[in-house]
Amino acid sequence: MPKISDLDKNWQELMFLCNKEEEYVRDATHPKLLAHIRRQIEKLAADMGFTPEQIKSRQFRAERDGQHITRILTDD
Repeated sequence: MPKISDLDKNWQELMFLCNKEEEYVRDATHPKLLAHIRRQIEKLAADMGFTPEQIKSRQFRAERDGQHITRILTDD
């Protein structure tokens, strides 16, 4: 079984956090946890190379090869 790359791990974590953010906003629950998740999304997305505009709008895109992320698509 091939090793999961750091990019794959980061992408999976970013998608998980975005789903949790959406859930907590929709349910209007856990405001402190929501604030923490938003900070984590902003930091992780910036570390991954997304632009501030993409982070603000939550427009995260990546190129895949099967189950693996090959690169992040930025607005550049």
